[in-house]
Amino acid sequence: MQFLFICLMCAFQVEDSIVTKNSSISAVPFSIVITEVMADPDPPSGLPAQEYCEIYNRDSVPVNLSGWTFYDGTSRALPAVIINPGEYVIICDDGDTSLFSAFGKFAAISSISLTNTGEKLAIRDPFGIPIDSVIYSDTWYGSSFKKDGGWSLEKLDVDFTCPASNNWLPSEHPLGGTPGALNSVAGTILDEEPPVLLRSFCVDSVSVILVFNESLDPDVALSLSNYFITPANIPVEAFFEDAFLQRIRLTLNSPITPGIINTVTVSQLTDCSGNTIAPGSNSRFGIGDSIFNTGLVINEILFNPFTDGFDFVELYHSGNGIIDISKFKIESIDPETGVPDESEKIVEEPWLLFPGDYLVLTENPSVVSMQYQSSYPFNFMEVPNLPSMNIDEGHIAISVDVKIVDQIHYFETFHFELLEDYKGISLEKINPKFQSGYTSSWHSAAASAGFATPGLKNSQYADVNPGGNQVSLFPEIFSPDNDGVDDVVTITLKTGTPGYISNTWIYNSNGQIILDQAKNTLLSTSDAFIWDGITDSGTRAPAGIYIAVVEVFNLQGSVQKYRMPFVVAIKL
Repeated sequence: MQFLFICLMCAFQVEDSIVTKNSSISAVPFSIVITEVMADPDPPSGLPAQEYCEIYNRDSVPVNLSGWTFYDGTSRALPAVIINPGEYVIICDDGDTSLFSAFGKFAAISSISLTNTGEKLAIRDPFGIPIDSVIYSDTWYGSSFKKDGGWSLEKLDVDFTCPASNNWLPSEHPLGGTPGALNSVAGTILDEEPPVLLRSFCVDSVSVILVFNESLDPDVALSLSNYFITPANIPVEAFFEDAFLQRIRLTLNSPITPGIINTVTVSQLTDCSGNTIAPGSNSRFGIGDSIFNTGLVINEILFNPFTDGFDFVELYHSGNGIIDISKFKIESIDPETGVPDESEKIVEEPWLLFPGDYLVLTENPSVVSMQYQSSYPFNFMEVPNLPSMNIDEGHIAISVDVKIVDQIHYFETFHFELLEDYKGISLEKINPKFQSGYTSSWHSAAASAGFATPGLKNSQYADVNPGGNQVSLFPEIFSPDNDGVDDVVTITLKTGTPGYISNTWIYNSNGQIILDQAKNTLLSTSDAFIWDGITDSGTRAPAGIYIAVVEVFNLQGSVQKYRMPFVVAIKL
């Protein structure tokens, strides 16, 4: 591990027979590191109900903290306490020393003030140089009850010096923390994965921000030669937007044309562990188009997750142009009144979707991605307050201003009837172009795909038959067993003009009607009827030859009838 060493005067002094670094020597960055933060000690779990911060000496020699400062929004002088190699020291209020003396060595300061939600903390040497800092957040507790107080945040790996949030976890000690001692979550982080460019977006006509999944090496990341933009544009400046070194802002030499999709390709970037980004890594960006007529649709929902799982709503860009998701809200609508009872802006900063893109909204992306096949870390967004989704019935909508752009009023009965249990199984739209409000547009995700496909093409996706006939059927052989292969038969109706009505029946080979549900359905200019092989009696249709009869008519007296044979196949 290499560190920048700033040596202003190399000298040591002897103090009480202990060799310590002299205050006139600037310390090596990360020689002293912050390892624990108790920002919200109330209600206490066993420790004193007082705030504290813990530091650790990673150096090979003792360090005298005389002249050092602790910063928590205000700089406060640390006392002349010697912190030995491998030793922890508790930083606490000088009025709380009797409470913490039993836990180990302490360094009392005039006062300590840590906000519950998070802030920047820093340890600075006598020259004011930050030796270590952290911007902690209460989001690091995850969904744990420990966020409510009485538990500290502990550093997992004291030797992993990248500013990574995954290096901090809520304490697992029964007392709620480990002041002055080895952290209860102590372990090792092995970073062998290259950094990933997740997305990019414009903040103005000449600035684009690149978002990465982990901290980058600043010595490499700010080199302009590592960025190539099409259509032709030249970066003239690069700098970090955040303290975690995960966001780079590029300033361009010419304005971006609204509505045009640009691409930035990055090369040679490394994380702070030395892993190099994959060749050809790129991301699209641009300035969004009109927020109306976007083609943004709900494409998959999970409202009955596993016991340790989370709901999700998947969006899909089925139109053209650039969609900025920050303009939209997700709402839960009361099924009885039709009035939104929960409404949440999806994201505050620009987040762009391009044609064919998916976006998964969930409160816990990492858990959802572990439970299913997914596109993670791409196309996932954490929405801390995702509107609640009831199991038996719910109504979810995507809106902009006061206009609903897509919605689904779902019922648990939308699922494939022969499934024994619906827990952990998503509802997938069979084709993004189908209307979300129709039951026939949805089907349970296939078992072969793991029962959900967040961020990926739906396992039950079916193309509209490209034949161009007014009424057509596809496929001609289907097997309704929920394995993700031809689980439904799709009857496509293309009238070309509004005002047509349809009736649909399914006959078995004996001439008996086994399905008579799609009665007097008002059609759009292009519509579809889906059958999953379940008859009116609630049983699965046996293998054999069937005939779909479709009647299409309008009030002007035009009547057409279509008979289309197909086969129900059962895999042995």
